[in-house]
Amino acid sequence: MNRKIEFTYKNNFFYFFGFFILGFGVTSTIISNFGAGPWDTVTKNLSVLLNLTLGTTSVIVAALLMVVVLGYTRKWKLIFMIIPIILVGVSLDFWDILIFGDYIPGTILLRILFYLTGALTIPLGLAFIIASKYPAFVFDELMIMIMAILKTDKIAAVRVGIEITGITLGTIFGFLAGVGFGAVGVGSLLIALVLGPLLAFYLKILGGSLYENA
Repeated sequence: MNRKIEFTYKNNFFYFFGFFILGFGVTSTIISNFGAGPWDTVTKNLSVLLNLTLGTTSVIVAALLMVVVLGYTRKWKLIFMIIPIILVGVSLDFWDILIFGDYIPGTILLRILFYLTGALTIPLGLAFIIASKYPAFVFDELMIMIMAILKTDKIAAVRVGIEITGITLGTIFGFLAGVGFGAVGVGSLLIALVLGPLLAFYLKILGGSLYENA
């Protein structure tokens, strides 16, 4: 995919605001304890297994996926994905350590509120990042790669497949860490199903596109 990068105030805002609210959304779903986003369950459960912060674990997981994308596409300019990988890690630790800390919602209503806010915010953050046309996060480049391989523009279907894979890996790491399903819950499956459609919806509003010259 060839996306023309234009350094404008609008794109700068979209890019950094996207990572800012993405970290908020991820952390919100985790503390709701209803089930984090599919790949966030991988990050959370693996962080328990490795005894690392969310941000650090996120960087490790994303870097490994980046190697896969680079190995297949041979588009070495995608090495710049290291920038969003680091930004996501910083955003996660900012919200998880500095803002929320050890906070646990005290009522079921608050937990529901945190979950719904996170579930709606995660795809919104991704949409802002993609619409900026700056280097996308590795999961988005992975999705773009798979869409190109399958020669499809079905964002929702491809994304759901990626998210189901995340839930599977998150479950495996949870049991290896001795926390059972850990961050995996019913809410994880719901996010897996709605993230793709919501991402496509937000992108339509923001005027962004994933499938250009793929």
